[in-house]
Amino acid sequence: MFEINHINWDIKLVSFNHPKVRRSDGSFALGACDDTTKTIYISEDVPSYKIKKVLCHEITHAAMFSYNVNLNID
Repeated sequence: MFEINHINWDIKLVSFNHPKVRRSDGSFALGACDDTTKTIYISEDVPSYKIKKVLCHEITHAAMFSYNVNLNID
C-alpha cells in the first residue's frame, strides 16, 4: 500500500484475463488503475523488463485521480 495526497492505494498482481485489466474493446491491458477501489492492477503477464514502466504509468493515473487532475486525450 502507498499514499498519494492522503489517499491510500493498493497494488494487486492479477491474471492476464482478470476483469480489471479488460478494456472496453475486449482486449486486455498490462495494467489498470481503478479510482473506485483505489487499486492498481498489474497483469502477471507483464514481462520483467516492462514492470517498472507499467507500474509508473499506473501510478501516474493514481496521482491524477488523487489530485483530481483530468487530462484531455487530445
